[in-house]
Amino acid sequence: MEPATIPEPAGFSNLSKVEQIRYLQALWDRIAERPGEIPVPESHLALAEERLIEYRRDPNRAQPARDVLNRLANKER
Repeated sequence: MEPATIPEPAGFSNLSKVEQIRYLQALWDRIAERPGEIPVPESHLALAEERLIEYRRDPNRAQPARDVLNRLANKER
């Protein structure tokens, strides 16, 4: 999927990088206030269901998220 091209808000490029990040974070916070309104693709739901079935079949194979994230971070080095 190609990223959507959207117009830049007026004055955005005049902000410092820190201010741009704060602006984006504020936008995300507004979106995240109503998570029920965020569409979830059917493919994501299907994958989540598959993984839940796998987990229920053998919960001992599950790994804590922090372990997975640490492993991925170490691969990038």
